[in-house]
Amino acid sequence: MIKIFIVLKNVSKIYGEERTTIKALDMVDLEIEKGKIITVMGPSGSGKSTLLNIIGAMDKPTSGEVLVNDIEIGGLPERKLSNYRKTQIGFIFQNFYLLPNLNVIENILTPLVPYRIKEKDRKKAQEILEIVGLGDRANTRVSKLSGGESQRVAIARALINDPKLILADEPTGNLDTETGKSIVETLIKLAESGTTLIIVTHDPRVVSLVAKHPLGKSIWIKDGQLSDQATYDLDCWDD
Repeated sequence: MIKIFIVLKNVSKIYGEERTTIKALDMVDLEIEKGKIITVMGPSGSGKSTLLNIIGAMDKPTSGEVLVNDIEIGGLPERKLSNYRKTQIGFIFQNFYLLPNLNVIENILTPLVPYRIKEKDRKKAQEILEIVGLGDRANTRVSKLSGGESQRVAIARALINDPKLILADEPTGNLDTETGKSIVETLIKLAESGTTLIIVTHDPRVVSLVAKHPLGKSIWIKDGQLSDQATYDLDCWDD
């Protein structure tokens, strides 16, 4: 039986007041099945990051409903939203947001700091490092890492809480072509275990790579409205 994991009903997000308002999302309806690998593509200012932030409970809609795993998150108090982000979501950002004074393993464990890190958490972090191909870099300062290595650490950090949903905002934006392809392939492989993955991107090569996968689906956004039809040319990465 197909499980609908994410539902948006008539969701709008408006910034500003009176004549200076910007409608980042405009009456968006969306359903995403559990375990799907989704790309959301659109030009700068199209609303794609706003969509990701609302699904991840980093922002609240101006109107409409947002349900994730049958939980209506739009009206939850901050205490419950914090728990939702901790137990359900893994975030991956374009700029990595690693702490330069900490080593790799310490950065991976930062989401667990408020909940008292245990020895089993350190062991788990090392196991995740092996999965993303950085098993020998646990004690390296992140300031010594390349861009691709830094993004892999960010992926490992997103996995430390066993998220049901991974939200990746332009995860290849600061990487060269070869490294970017490798990062997307890593994310896809991780998602194959059943985790739902949403990648926001402006890179058509990311969309093309995901579209080839049996679990892949592309969503297009422009001026705050969604479409199933591509409005961009897709140039693939070379195999």
